[in-house]
Amino acid sequence: MEGDETWAVVRRMFIVVAILLLILTPFILYLYMERGFENSIDFLAERIIGVMFAGLLVGAFVLFDKLSNKLFNK
Repeated sequence: MEGDETWAVVRRMFIVVAILLLILTPFILYLYMERGFENSIDFLAERIIGVMFAGLLVGAFVLFDKLSNKLFNK
């Protein structure tokens, strides 16, 4: 049974990766064709850094909310 379950997880992982590739490949090809290699890498790096910073801010607000709820609801 464990082999069947493991194969099912691996198969789901392959399906998710394939779907992500199908979605992201046209976008990356468009960037490469419009901006060239170096500019497309810079563009993607700037966007990734921006998304990471936004995620950190959201995470900080969520943690602050949880902390304030624990402190003031005692």
